[in-house]
Amino acid sequence: MLFLNPWLLAGLAAAGIPIVIHLVRRQAARPIDWGAMRFLMDTLVVRRRKMEWEDLLLMAARCLLLALVALAVARPFVPPDSSVPWLFVLPAAAVGIALFGGSFVLSSGRWRWSIRGGSLLLLIAAGALVWLEDQLNLKRFEASGRRDVALVIDASDSMGVHGAGGRTAFEQALAEARELVTKAPRGTAFTVVLGGPAPEAVTAAPLTHRADVLGALEGLEMSGGDFAAHEALGMATLALAEGLNASKEIVVFTDGQRSGWRLENPGLWKGLEEAWETMPARPRLLVRSFGIPATFRNVALGGFETSRSVVGTDRPVGIRVTVENTGAVPVTPGPVELEIDGRSAGEQPVGLLGPGERETVSFRHRFAEAGPAVLRARIAAKDDLAADDRLERVIAVRDKLRVLIVDGNASAEFFERGSGFTALALAPGALGGGNAERYLMEPEVIAAGRLRAEDLEERDVVVLADVARLPSALADRLEAKIAGGAGLMVIAGPRVEPGFYNAWSGVAGPVVPLPLGEEIGEAEGVRLAPSTYVHEALEIFADSGDLDEAVVRRWRRLGEPVEGAAKGAALASGDAFLGSRIYGNGRTLVVACAFDARSGSLPAKRAFVPLVHELVTWTAGGGVGLNVDASWRPSVRVGDAGGGLQARYFRGYGKRRKIGLERVDPTIDFEWMHEKPGKGLPADNYEVVWSGRLLPPVSGTYRFRAEVDDELELRIGDGAAMRARLGAPEMGEVKLEAGKPVPMEAVFREEGGEAYVRLLWTPPGGNESVIPAGAFLPGEAQGETLRAVDPRGRTREALVSAGRRGEELAISGIGVPGVYEVEVGEAGKRWLTGWDGGVLPVAVTRDEAESRLVPLGEEDREMIRSRIDLLEPGSVADMVGVLEGKGFGREIWKWVAGAALGLFLLESALARWVSRSRRVSEDVRVEFGDHPAWEGGRR
Repeated sequence: MLFLNPWLLAGLAAAGIPIVIHLVRRQAARPIDWGAMRFLMDTLVVRRRKMEWEDLLLMAARCLLLALVALAVARPFVPPDSSVPWLFVLPAAAVGIALFGGSFVLSSGRWRWSIRGGSLLLLIAAGALVWLEDQLNLKRFEASGRRDVALVIDASDSMGVHGAGGRTAFEQALAEARELVTKAPRGTAFTVVLGGPAPEAVTAAPLTHRADVLGALEGLEMSGGDFAAHEALGMATLALAEGLNASKEIVVFTDGQRSGWRLENPGLWKGLEEAWETMPARPRLLVRSFGIPATFRNVALGGFETSRSVVGTDRPVGIRVTVENTGAVPVTPGPVELEIDGRSAGEQPVGLLGPGERETVSFRHRFAEAGPAVLRARIAAKDDLAADDRLERVIAVRDKLRVLIVDGNASAEFFERGSGFTALALAPGALGGGNAERYLMEPEVIAAGRLRAEDLEERDVVVLADVARLPSALADRLEAKIAGGAGLMVIAGPRVEPGFYNAWSGVAGPVVPLPLGEEIGEAEGVRLAPSTYVHEALEIFADSGDLDEAVVRRWRRLGEPVEGAAKGAALASGDAFLGSRIYGNGRTLVVACAFDARSGSLPAKRAFVPLVHELVTWTAGGGVGLNVDASWRPSVRVGDAGGGLQARYFRGYGKRRKIGLERVDPTIDFEWMHEKPGKGLPADNYEVVWSGRLLPPVSGTYRFRAEVDDELELRIGDGAAMRARLGAPEMGEVKLEAGKPVPMEAVFREEGGEAYVRLLWTPPGGNESVIPAGAFLPGEAQGETLRAVDPRGRTREALVSAGRRGEELAISGIGVPGVYEVEVGEAGKRWLTGWDGGVLPVAVTRDEAESRLVPLGEEDREMIRSRIDLLEPGSVADMVGVLEGKGFGREIWKWVAGAALGLFLLESALARWVSRSRRVSEDVRVEFGDHPAWEGGRR
């Protein structure tokens, strides 16, 4: 407990006035002996104890009354995070004052000094606790000259909820921020940060001119989405570091919602704490919370789900929308309306939803054409939070899924081939004479011995059906395709060579999810165990179908999953049947047995066709993801990662060279010997220039070597050129940082004779290998700039560039939830199969947690306090008090004044009662005996 007017505590001396009056009156009294004194003394001896207690109560009440008046005038308050409970300090001081005053009316010296000593101890204890509180708490508010203050304004969706005064929390935040700027002490510098899914620095550094700060606040708008409080504090810290004043404060205006503070990750807060430690003085965090409505009424659209991960034009797809009551009262909302590409696709009613209840409504729709489709759902909820009454998603619709099936046993009979049943399952109409255009799958079968690098181009999924092994160049090219976003499905039949597959790796680690082991054969066979169907491609078979009736007689034993992989199903024998992993931007999957008649009865089951479709569809992935979380500069991957290097082939070399061919080469690994490197080029006297960027997978020192005839010159970043010649392959070492692309250029010259070139590297802790295509990024870092329109109709810039995830499309500025329209033109043809290009929609999604309004708890506050001095002012006056060094807290002077009024009435009643009691006691009846002489003379 502290005091806003501590000097007025001198008024506590007024509590001694009743004591002084009592002592003066007692000194003025003179004893007089008279005849009847003996009778009165006998009566007073009996009444003395009762009178002393009455005098003690009166004296204590009068002293305490004056003390309470003095305390109320001093305006006591309880500071935030008070370490001493005021309900102990105030009563201790009150009892001490009362007992000290009352001790002066006691006649017994022993009791008088005992009570007086106890009262002094209570007063000393109360004073010491107030002093301790002052030292531990009030020094937090000490003024230390000029200050830099960061104003962080929460601009999330939940700040749009209206409060009791009719204004939204965001409007209230801006109003209080302007008032704080106006009333702050002179010399205070302010910087403004707009908090949303990604914070935005409205002012680059603290400003002392208040008109500039007010102007910055005037133009702010809600960004929507969630409030990334942790990131906003980081940006505020950076802005404060630019200020010139030693004292720093961070003021956050928010609704107090827990979402976005990232309190579940203390490590992130440790990074902030380390940044605060580097400042001249640790900043204080003032959180002005407007609170969450107790009767929050809200229905939110939670998300879209489709019945298939790959949506095609071949058949209708199921669309499910989740509706959830995130408020505190039951709600009966209106129907959910679905709109696809601006046209209505139907509506579904929603019943009564209690707090926390959810309901899923379903739609069915068949897309007529390939390309991006915008899905919008709306509900007429008429609730407190309108932002979550709508939902937008973008789906990439495909007209075909290009599948390449590589057959490792193409010379066998049809039903014993590695690809026979698989190809038939993917295109059943091709064999039955049906219309093949109805099917999404577009399979092509090629024998393993005839596979070429160009066959891998334009493929969504590659199936290696009982393929023994791949040549090194093809394996590297396929690995790069997978890392870039393609899918790989390995059917581990009897012909596969485990040594090749187990050693096959690239930039994302091992390609095959589970190591291949020996082949096992049992005449009786084993069945699949439905209880082990944990892979999402097998969900539809868990409770229906005849997949579990299939008998497998030949299978390969699969080892434990590699890092990042998982088993998806098992046989009844306990051996793994299926495993998968995410590999870079693509997916890989391995099946333990061949899909042919020799391996069992699986191809004969009704579930086989949907099984193959589900496995291939999962392996293909969802394609281009056009939905992205709200963030600063939201981006989506629209093209494959890697892709090799930009290659230019010249006739001749030096100043006389002339361009003959341009293309993208996946790797630098060629053996032309005496052949021409390309059409229109000579077999001798030519030059090849490969340019792009090198993307190292790990940090450390890389050793480069080249097997070449005649010469290769390599330049990486700003380093010196490294050269290799026939008989001198060593080039040198370069230190690289993981994930950081560096420019590179390689120049190959051929004068005559044999021609070959192979560029190899040895990564830190790794083995020497040809640099894979996944480690190359073609072209320059700067890409093409496009025009985009955000959900508010404002024009922005969008940049297409090659990054570590592949070709990326990034939209400038903060990601406002909604649909962006990017004018990509014909460039969209290479991103989405079957689409002619034009305007590409990209949906920025909102966080569902923003609809639940879960407030910060006491444990959350304790976690924040462990990192930074946390204050929670309740008004602008409190914040101004902090900036002025006066402090703030919950004032209790009204409680003290109310206690004084109550005590005044109690003292008046007590005084009347004592007075009446003593008048009645003075009416003494004197008895003169029973003798007849006294009859008639009694009084």
